[in-house]
Amino acid sequence: AETYQLRDTQDLWHVRGPVLPPLGCQGCQQRDLCGGLQVETPIYNCVTFCRCVDHTACDNVCPKNVRHFVARSQEVRGFELANVPRTPDLMMPTLPSVVPLIYHGFSRKTPLHTASVALPLAEMVTRTDGVLRFRTRAELFDYFRLDPDCQLILSGTDEDPAIERWWKLVDREVVIRGLHALGVVVITSPNYSLFVDVPRHDNLYNIKRIALAWSEIQREGLPAALHVNARTNRDWERWTEFVGLRTEVSMLAFEFGTGAGAKTRINWHVEQLSQLARRVARPLTLIVRGGLAALPALRTAFQGVIYIDTASFVKTQRRQRASIDGTRLVWQSAPTALGASLDELLLANITISSAHVQGKMPELASAPSAISAVEMASVV
Repeated sequence: AETYQLRDTQDLWHVRGPVLPPLGCQGCQQRDLCGGLQVETPIYNCVTFCRCVDHTACDNVCPKNVRHFVARSQEVRGFELANVPRTPDLMMPTLPSVVPLIYHGFSRKTPLHTASVALPLAEMVTRTDGVLRFRTRAELFDYFRLDPDCQLILSGTDEDPAIERWWKLVDREVVIRGLHALGVVVITSPNYSLFVDVPRHDNLYNIKRIALAWSEIQREGLPAALHVNARTNRDWERWTEFVGLRTEVSMLAFEFGTGAGAKTRINWHVEQLSQLARRVARPLTLIVRGGLAALPALRTAFQGVIYIDTASFVKTQRRQRASIDGTRLVWQSAPTALGASLDELLLANITISSAHVQGKMPELASAPSAISAVEMASVV
């Protein structure tokens, strides 16, 4: 239970410009890591966000719950990033600019023929005992209905319960080695949340977990994209410092699908990502989910941008078909017979969506539904 409600979430977003931090930020032991908050909602300090009636029952990393706070800090060896274990410099694979995300293989009968696919990292592990779900590559490809030759990427972006299960695995290293053996070529590290209505200590804890999860994956020889989740300018500065010092970081990940993609927020994140890329004196590749409108700006800052297409699969499940109207991607109702396979619809949606993201085939916009998936694939 909470003792009071906060104002609209947007009032808790970081404010640009020379806004003085709250009075209570002065003298805070975490001030250097945090940087101080700049928000429109009047607060004394970030602990104002602790609204729990019973502090001992809260799972936020908050100094009012001393036992939990100390345990979480010790778990990650403090909130600074300097002691994140180094990893080998790994050769990153060549990836296509658009990769469809496939959540499962239900309602399909034949393998999906595409160069690369992204799969949810959380789906690789059983929920009951936390072990690798698939013993062989063939078993995995059969479950997701995939062509055996397609390239496998795992996306760590997910809802909080799913990525918390990853953190709670007894032996993540064994699971990572198993994923490597299955032929996974890249994993994007889990995107532990940086909520705006919690004490900053919780943010700092999750930033550290992101870095540690990335390090664990790459130390096992499996290339990983570091997910740079940030709430304030100081968070972005810390990521820039970390990436700048770690030559083993050659690929980043970011997700615009939730708060970061809001119209009043997306430009700030794009600016911060672009600034990070400019300040790090080496080429970087970025893997993004959501934020289609941000791709042109990001492509000017990064050596490569890989777009994870989540819409094609979801729209297919909702029986909708993609088409291109001028420069817009539109989705139209496409009912199927009861029990009918979604193979053709999924492939067509992936092909058309990919062409749209890459800015191809505007001449086909007038009658996209009349073009077969095979014909579409030939122009992509």
